[in-house]
Amino acid sequence: MAGRNLGIDWKKYYDEHHGTMEDAARLIKDGDCVWLSNAMATPYKFLEYLHEHMEDYHNVMLYYDCMNLPCSIALDPEVKKHFRLTSAFNLPIERISMGMNIMECCGCSYDLIQYAIMAYDCDIAAIQICPPDEDGWCNVGAYQVSTHAVTTQLPCVKRKIGFIDPGQYPVPGDHETHYIHVTELDCIVDSPSELVAFPAAGPTDVDIKIASYIMPYIHENDKIQIGFGGLGEEILRNLRGVGHVEVFSEVACQSMMDLCKEGIITKMTVSSPAACDKEFFEWAHNDERVKFLPQNVTIDPVSIMQQDNMVAINATFMVDLIGQCCSEAQGLTPYSAPGGSFAYIYGAIRSKGGRSFICVRSTYTDKKGDVHSNIVPWLPEGSIVTTPKVFIMYVVTEYGVADVFMKTLKDRIKALIKIAHPDYRKELMEKICTTPLISEDDFVGYDPFDNL
Repeated sequence: MAGRNLGIDWKKYYDEHHGTMEDAARLIKDGDCVWLSNAMATPYKFLEYLHEHMEDYHNVMLYYDCMNLPCSIALDPEVKKHFRLTSAFNLPIERISMGMNIMECCGCSYDLIQYAIMAYDCDIAAIQICPPDEDGWCNVGAYQVSTHAVTTQLPCVKRKIGFIDPGQYPVPGDHETHYIHVTELDCIVDSPSELVAFPAAGPTDVDIKIASYIMPYIHENDKIQIGFGGLGEEILRNLRGVGHVEVFSEVACQSMMDLCKEGIITKMTVSSPAACDKEFFEWAHNDERVKFLPQNVTIDPVSIMQQDNMVAINATFMVDLIGQCCSEAQGLTPYSAPGGSFAYIYGAIRSKGGRSFICVRSTYTDKKGDVHSNIVPWLPEGSIVTTPKVFIMYVVTEYGVADVFMKTLKDRIKALIKIAHPDYRKELMEKICTTPLISEDDFVGYDPFDNL
């Protein structure tokens, strides 16, 4: 087991521990749990090597945080005889793999990820890192700052493999959170990669409408948390009419760069990039307004609630009439994961001047072409509840905003029916009246359509 030693010749150490994929693979033993970092910092070439030599392994847990590139080990059913795969968040590769019954769905949120890998006695880390500087420190790169301090540097991680990758983009920060020293590595392997950037989807008509309802609640000097995608892009675009704001968020989106350059975003405190391009990374490295910090700072309820005027904007798949949100699965079929949403939802409602929004399309169309409401009287049997009702503040659809925070169950029901699709409002009233939650006489004088 290597340990940091700043008093030795790090270059000599580097040469002595420089090896091949085979050398790195020898460090993994049956029964190990291996942390593999996240997104573009995942050692994909190493995973391909392990897949090619999977017969040499038994019961090895491979734990990481979302693949954004195809990987054979996630798509071969034979892998289950040798490896267990799980990701802290699911993108298309994970969804395909889980559909093939290969990958297991993780049960943790980002603010608890260190406890999740500790639960499986994670004892080895294999990560892509930047080449060493003149003192032997390797920056872990923009994608890995989010998890490095809370995973790779845990005391339980006894062995560390560093894959040297000039394709990782360094970000400024402290040595304890943004770097790993060469002498901490048990094996060092050259593993260059190329940056892959994915442009965010443009906003749909529904995104534009939902954003229009949220914008009046956003004010100058607020701190904004927003996700990657069409709704986030529309919110960001509309910030030009608000004034100066800060970003305190899980992800840094490409379009935030332009808003910073224009002086609209005055500061960005983020955990990880959202598939940004080379121009973004080169700009972020040299702009003091941008800080990439670990998840235990940016995706932690206690840290978030200390940010005044925090505005959290998150999405969900389905909401029932008392405010329970199913945000990570479609029924019992896993789709994404809790991610950082709950930390922001809870942190924002405890923030001085904070606001929290849960956004949902009013309807969805199933594979048969039938349309259904995403606001339901009660969640279908087997639905996974991501966010309990007591932490929900504002629910937003393309039909308006429902303020349900700290309201009675009857008031929640009435508010949520008014933002459901008009075609389903009468049906929702009829169905919810079959429960003990509310009665027909509670709707006397109530017009579910008076907001149209």
